[in-house]
Amino acid sequence: MGIVAVGHDRDWLEVRFEDGTTQRYLGTWLRDNITTGRHRDAGQRTFDINSLPEMTIAGASLHADTVTVTFGPEGLDATFDAAWFCLHRPTSGTGRGVTPRPTLWGDEQQGSLEFADHPTLVCDPARLHDWLTGIRDLGFGLLENLPATPGSILEAVDLFGYVRETNYGRIFEVRDEPEPANLAFTRLEIGMHTDNPYRDPVPGLQILHCLVNESDGGDSRLADGFAVAERIRSDHPEAFQLLTTHPVWFRYLDGGSADLQAYKPLIQLDSRGQVTCVRYNSRSAQAFDMPADVMAGYYRAYRILGDLLHDPGARIEFRLEAGQLMAFDNQRVLHGRTAYTAGARHLQGCYVDKDSLHSRIRVLEAAR
Repeated sequence: MGIVAVGHDRDWLEVRFEDGTTQRYLGTWLRDNITTGRHRDAGQRTFDINSLPEMTIAGASLHADTVTVTFGPEGLDATFDAAWFCLHRPTSGTGRGVTPRPTLWGDEQQGSLEFADHPTLVCDPARLHDWLTGIRDLGFGLLENLPATPGSILEAVDLFGYVRETNYGRIFEVRDEPEPANLAFTRLEIGMHTDNPYRDPVPGLQILHCLVNESDGGDSRLADGFAVAERIRSDHPEAFQLLTTHPVWFRYLDGGSADLQAYKPLIQLDSRGQVTCVRYNSRSAQAFDMPADVMAGYYRAYRILGDLLHDPGARIEFRLEAGQLMAFDNQRVLHGRTAYTAGARHLQGCYVDKDSLHSRIRVLEAAR
């Protein structure tokens, strides 16, 4: 869209576009974002704002959809074209470059489950992009045809990111053990939960790869914590207020080797009020620490959250076979499993930060 006129005063540049709209741009902001002020075009800024004098707009002229602005007292000329102005139109503070709104789901997602083929993703960028955007938007993705051998989970990680190593190592084992230190290492049913709520930040993505599943149960379950949070916001606003404002103490203590703690709300919001993280793990939650006049109401809210997260209408269920894996957003999607009484079941798991997922998606889109 072209520019038909420009005007200015000491502090503001006014740009009128062909569609009849007019936008105002602060002179200080323009000087801070001159197109020549970046290393290698879109790279890092080459100066700090405090290194600049208090500037004014000394002049502005339009030539063929390109505006030249003169900044005083420097006498510096900088050019900005119509496309740049359109891209940088002032917004309401909703953010630029943010990920799309998540696609919320419940048990209706059961009919859409599909395992992507690992060898195909390795050689087909378009299919890889589809799989990664599914993880971004839905919060989970399924993959098959990996080798059912220890360490092969890293071949899936290599598609988009890097392992986030923790005190559990780069890769951890999920299997029945004679003297289990964790319920995950038993044959018992595991309720819906997020991993590691005692960390700050919580691991963004979790990957679980099946090496052996000869059990008579042990089916995997996933639930969309964001969908549940929005349901609480709509149907139980008082509970939502409590769950988003009062932090809970989480702790993992392992002898003298680890004492991990975090003090965060079960439902976290960003500055726009959007849900960004759900922490729910009754095994790691410590005694609630909050005012006495809040405690009873908080427990009612806590029960609402737990009931909805375990509602069959909120979850999907499937069985992982050898060579299959699930990758899911550990800050959004809760996972659990059914009990089993016989047969071997062995999964390997690891954590990956979400920024590498989003980065890979953008790189694939730029290469189209």
